[in-house]
Amino acid sequence: MTLRRLEFFLQPPFCVVRAPDIFFTILEKGKDKLVKLGDIAEVRRGFTTGVNEFFYLTDDLIREWKIEPEFLKPVIKSPRECKSILVNPKDLKYKIFICNKSKAQLKGTNALKYIDWGEKQKTKDGVYWKDVPSVSGRKYWYGLTERKSARINFNYLIDEIGISYIGNAIVSDNFQEIHTDKNIEVFLNSFVFYLFQVNSGRVGFGGGLLKIQTYELNRLPVMEIKVTRLKYLQENKKSIFDECGIDPKSKIPIEEQEPKPLPDRAELDKIVFDALNLTADERKEVYRAVCRLVWNRISKAKSV
Repeated sequence: MTLRRLEFFLQPPFCVVRAPDIFFTILEKGKDKLVKLGDIAEVRRGFTTGVNEFFYLTDDLIREWKIEPEFLKPVIKSPRECKSILVNPKDLKYKIFICNKSKAQLKGTNALKYIDWGEKQKTKDGVYWKDVPSVSGRKYWYGLTERKSARINFNYLIDEIGISYIGNAIVSDNFQEIHTDKNIEVFLNSFVFYLFQVNSGRVGFGGGLLKIQTYELNRLPVMEIKVTRLKYLQENKKSIFDECGIDPKSKIPIEEQEPKPLPDRAELDKIVFDALNLTADERKEVYRAVCRLVWNRISKAKSV
């Protein structure tokens, strides 16, 4: 890899001081393959509603108000609502209220009744919802701009690792929308990309959470890998330590443990490892490095 290209990938947000050797090995082996995410995708934050209590509705509230379907769309408010990496809109807990019609145009609708009710509600600080600064400047305080949903959505505040959820869905500002027609889903959910994440995110948030801003996500290296089907990680419940068979609490140091990834995890990572021509030992080092960095972060937060 040329010095210039290496310097490009080592610019912020990467925290190179803590980067393990395998990080640099991947950058070297990935030359001419890795590109900035922002070069092949448009990345932006999900919806910031200004008044979540008004805009996010459960099925019970929808039935109570009998709001017309044209003003409601499935939305992912939190990663905890996703049962798997492959998003099924039918599994989503909330719908988002999207209405850009005037009250005159809404005459006789239940949506108008809901808006009128909303205008009488206040925040905990005693501010009417319609007067909250983040909504009061809109043409209609209750209006949210129509926007195209993204096929890939990356969670914003990261516990262990950031997951890239697959499936067109509107998302809250707990996510980063990744708009692209490139085949990067497998790479984004691989341990190689996890390695890039944990060497780039900002720490210091409650519970050891990691944060990657939109412009920082734009800079992360990715690689397009075409696959014929997405048959991996159907469940979204396991810890990464369980996924790769490493026990951070063991008396045996993480660096000396033999990774034993679960079948679907091994299948996904093999696709990426093969594309980067990683050796057997280098593949093990990826698992160990990610687990070590994640464990250091979350265990430090728990000890504070």
